[in-house]
Amino acid sequence: MPKLLALIRKKPDISDKQFKAYYEMNHAPLITSIFPMLHEYKRTYLVASNMLNGNYTLESEKLDIAYSVITELGFKTHKDLDEFMVIASKDEIVEMIRKDESNFLLSEKTVMYQLDQ
Repeated sequence: MPKLLALIRKKPDISDKQFKAYYEMNHAPLITSIFPMLHEYKRTYLVASNMLNGNYTLESEKLDIAYSVITELGFKTHKDLDEFMVIASKDEIVEMIRKDESNFLLSEKTVMYQLDQ
């Protein structure tokens, strides 16, 4: 199954809770309405911990983390991925998505990968 993976960073002036709520209640429905060919749209929210700093705790650490969520976009076929890319490249779609993103994430920090599985 073809997949895209996005590493996304929240705006610094909103809480993790606000970020997740906006993503789930506003942005995710927008994306699924624009891209009906998405077979999978999975979000994994990242919580920084002190585990690797010698404290061996999973308690949240207030760090300047690079990313807030890992988003996976899965497609049944390469044709679906191609259709996604055609729609995603339209100026009016880019504008609509960027406008919504400005409410909760830093678009310029997003990194996107195509997964080779």
